Amino acid sequence: MRSISLVLALFMTLSPFSLISLSTNNIPAMFPPVHGKHVVPGEYVNPYLYYSSPPAPGGIASFGLFNYSGKVTPYIITTNKVLGYTNVSNLLAYYKMARKYGVNPYSATLQMNVVLQVNTTHGTFAYWLQDVGSFQTNNNKVTFIDNIWNLTGNPSVLSSSVVSGNGKVTSAGGGNTFYYDVGPTYTYYYPFSYVYVVNVSYTSSSLSIWFGYEILQNGKPVSSPQVQYYDEVTIKQSGIVSAAITVNGNVYTPDGLYYDAELVWGGGGNGAPTQFVNLNDTLGLYYVNSTGKITPFPSLYTFGSDTGESAYNVHDMLVNGVPEAYAGTEVLTVLTNQFTVLLI
Repeated sequence: MRSISLVLALFMTLSPFSLISLSTNNIPAMFPPVHGKHVVPGEYVNPYLYYSSPPAPGGIASFGLFNYSGKVTPYIITTNKVLGYTNVSNLLAYYKMARKYGVNPYSATLQMNVVLQVNTTHGTFAYWLQDVGSFQTNNNKVTFIDNIWNLTGNPSVLSSSVVSGNGKVTSAGGGNTFYYDVGPTYTYYYPFSYVYVVNVSYTSSSLSIWFGYEILQNGKPVSSPQVQYYDEVTIKQSGIVSAAITVNGNVYTPDGLYYDAELVWGGGGNGAPTQFVNLNDTLGLYYVNSTGKITPFPSLYTFGSDTGESAYNVHDMLVNGVPEAYAGTEVLTVLTNQFTVLLI
């Protein structure tokens, strides 16, 4: 539904953006790709609309689709919490043209991106929530950052009068704005394993979104690891009936992107690609179900499609049922319809 309450000044769609570098810490924006598709009645989403060949955001993603030899069955998952597990044991990225995007040639991002669907008395809205590790692979530094984009209408407008948190709203050019925050920076050592955590709640007049991470191992196991929430964002919005992070293979978001969940490698930001020289990474993507149990997303593809930063040379495979990403030939395909391994 495209009915929009302009009084909130929150509602946008995504257009091709100019290249920008956003913060005083030189942390760039995480761009979505171009948009605008709709599901034919009785059909399901097509994951290959925006990426049909490399480079693409490489890793794991759930589109809400079981795909058995081309026989596709869509499904829906709703949750208030999503977790992304990673264990990195080797990492080096280099893309010599990255500076034209305003990012370090050695930079790469591992992004956990999900969509918050908000049903209100005056329409359905969708917000893109990004919990991101921004890696500088030449000096083993990682900075946690978050972005919020609105996938509801056009143009892209998020107003600082209704969005608040540790970060701020800034311009993406062309009248488009979005929210971002820069969290802490760490020096990492191998193996480096941690969990992304995005948690949401709502009232009838506001949304609350928590962005966090839990470091499990940084060269050696962390004693008593705990989730660190580095940003809590509130969005004021009237007439909320329900809100949940949603994976849905039946429909696109109002602006034509996906209700999906992604844990994917890409370039350093601003829509930049990168190329992986070395990569060895274990991945897992989970949600918390209605009983409070951590549950694997059951079907996974080897690439994301809402994410604008792409990657060359990310090869995904299953090893004893566990998704592994290596430096190698990228193949955009179904990874598994039966992901059941709990890595957390």
